[in-house]
Order: sequence, then structure tokens, then C-alpha cells
Amino acid sequence: MANTWTGGCLCGGVRYRLLQMLFGLVDCHCLDCRRASGAPYVTWGVVQRENFELLSGTLRAVPHAGRIRSFAACCGTQILFEDAPQWPRLDVTIATLDDPTPFPPGRAIWIEDKLPWVLLDPSIPTGAPATPAAEPKPKNEASTPETN
Repeated sequence: MANTWTGGCLCGGVRYRLLQMLFGLVDCHCLDCRRASGAPYVTWGVVQRENFELLSGTLRAVPHAGRIRSFAACCGTQILFEDAPQWPRLDVTIATLDDPTPFPPGRAIWIEDKLPWVLLDPSIPTGAPATPAAEPKPKNEASTPETN
């Protein structure tokens, strides 16, 4: 299938497919992301809900702090984050993609929670964007450079 990206969990029990390019790529340094992942920060990308397909396995949704994180029920790998059930957009953990290399972060957020020994890339802006990240326009439409 053209223009799709696949990913999954550590043990392979959960597999998914994205039907659109991710946008709004960020490194999140918040305490909740650190604890949920067991890592110093998590890189996320946004996809429209209808463009995320669960191919196999089961996700376990865990409500926390008014939002929902979804983990592979088989091994615990964090896969998704959403603001509310049926929210139109999902955040996907970039590191669960089979090939995450085309998805570098465009911004570092929640840096006030950053661990002191984590070094930020000075070429990546920090803090919340001035406006919400916009979905990229299809190639046949006029577009402007992303401001993530």
C-alpha cells in the first residue's frame, strides 16, 4: 500500500498501520510521558484517528490526568495518546514505527520537566507552538513550510 507506515510493540503482538504522514512531531519531556515510557522523553507524531488502523493485537487504554494512554496489552509498549475518547487526532509514539527515521521532532515541549542531564538539540525550537500544528497539505495543494 503506497503512503503507509507500519509499526508495533516490542513482542510483535500489536501491529498497526498509518494511512497518512505524521505531523506535529515533538519530543515531550513531561513527567507523565517519562513515567509511562520509562524513558527521559517520548517523541510523538499526530495522525487523524481515521488514518490509524490496528492490524492485530489489543490496546489497553489507561485514563490518567484527564487523558488516555494506550499500551500493547501483550507487553506494555506505549503506542498512543489521546485527549479524550473518540478525539479526532491520535498521538503515536514514533519509536514504535518500523522505520522512525523519516520522523524527526520539530519541537521539544514540557522542557520545564526535562531531566537536567538531557541535552536539547539547539536546532529544535522549545515550548508550545504559537498556533496548533496544522496537518500538512496534500502535495497538489499550495503549502507553506511547517512551523512545528
